[in-house]
Amino acid sequence: PAVNSYAWDGEPSISSDGLSLYFGSKRSEGYGWADIWVTTRATVSDPWGQAENLGPVINTQYNDVDVCISADGLSLYIDSFREGSTGRSDIWVSKRETLSDPWSEPINLGPTINSYGESAPSISSGGLVLFFSDFFGPRPGGYGQYDLWMARRASVSDPWGEPMNLGPTINTSGVEAHPNISADGSTLYFTGGPDLWQVSIDPIIDLNGDGVIDSADMCIIVDNWGTDNS
Repeated sequence: PAVNSYAWDGEPSISSDGLSLYFGSKRSEGYGWADIWVTTRATVSDPWGQAENLGPVINTQYNDVDVCISADGLSLYIDSFREGSTGRSDIWVSKRETLSDPWSEPINLGPTINSYGESAPSISSGGLVLFFSDFFGPRPGGYGQYDLWMARRASVSDPWGEPMNLGPTINTSGVEAHPNISADGSTLYFTGGPDLWQVSIDPIIDLNGDGVIDSADMCIIVDNWGTDNS
């Protein structure tokens, strides 16, 4: 009961240290139709403390939900219907300098990411890959009602690149939503229709794209050893 209410409570995101749990809730004590809340605990063996609303900087009179906390705990990605959204719901990010600092005013990720009701963000542990769904799509190039997409950036200070559809191996003519990338980047979990699914992410080791894995690919690794070329 410290976390759950008689209203809807869902779409959780837990911090990498396991001590903070962020989630959406429609409980009446919020600022809008749905708000983002957080509960904390001293250690992973302790019970969760009383959930607290993240306040009016993060939450608005509109729907603020689908939260994802970054691995370093300094960026909070949210799906929000707040003023300034272009596709009914947009993905926004709030940042803080340290874990003890307050969250900043959320910033819209911009038209490269947002335009078709983007929702359910999931950020990779390195902060360079963003997964999301097109909740009010279909976004051009999609396969169904809702699809899963991903966008990349070269560094955490660079802008996001053009989103890519995850393709027909993942997406169908139905609903694929709520992606969640594992901490090690090897597995993507998501909702497909009424069920939960997972798919492995295999590394590309044919680095020069010639269809053969051989010493030429090893030379590319050697040439880039010690650099930031991912």
